[in-house]
Amino acid sequence: MNEYLYNLGKKMRFRRLVDQESGAIVAVPMDHGFTLGPVRGVDHIRQTTDSVFEGGASCVVVHKGMMRRMVGISPQRGVMVHISGSVSFSPNANEKVLMGSVEEAVSLGADGVSLHVNVGAESDKRMMEHLGSVSRDANRFGMPVLAMMYARDDSGSDNKDASALAHIARIAEEGGADIAKVHATEGGKGFDEVVQGISIPVVIAGGSKTSNFTEFLQTIENCIAAGASGVSIGRNIFQAEDVRGTTQKVLEVVRKAMKEQ
Repeated sequence: MNEYLYNLGKKMRFRRLVDQESGAIVAVPMDHGFTLGPVRGVDHIRQTTDSVFEGGASCVVVHKGMMRRMVGISPQRGVMVHISGSVSFSPNANEKVLMGSVEEAVSLGADGVSLHVNVGAESDKRMMEHLGSVSRDANRFGMPVLAMMYARDDSGSDNKDASALAHIARIAEEGGADIAKVHATEGGKGFDEVVQGISIPVVIAGGSKTSNFTEFLQTIENCIAAGASGVSIGRNIFQAEDVRGTTQKVLEVVRKAMKEQ
């Protein structure tokens, strides 16, 4: 998966971000505390981190202040620092601002950085500028960049059509990201259109907590069968009743689908 990487530092760090059996990314973002507060699952973030790693997740994504709680995790597991954010009750909740830097993430021992870009929001130009500057610094420091890309307007409405997802994934790649995170298409149908013409890994966002986990897993399987390179699932893992077991179920589906690609 990392043959496209031309930066040695990125190649070395990328190894800790993927599942060693399948080569897929099985990420659990837990940056939600900044946006939503200490909601269930990230209120005791180290306990949750241990559970998702026991379940087989390849990496987690946390804000820089949570890195102090990551000391002591397995050296075979990856940690990415999320360097952008906003607050849910802000009048500009869909404008993500930079709160950290690549250099700071390096100093904290991170294996990569991530940032969030809402394309379609009034402030999307600034967020795309952030993508450009972060990717420039990441090349200098040898840090993989995960771009969490959403076709989202100022009302918070998401466009999940394949053509919109393909466009924002292409923005991620052309902006210098090494991994693009996008929503799944409905049921995973037509996801091959999303990854067509994209050479960096595209991973599937988990979205809001689902009421039908079986259908959710099937969507993941369909997207990976169509060319996705893994998942980045937050609330549907860390807010599960059985965090470890849910992570294992996701990992099993990912591995199965990767074998059948």
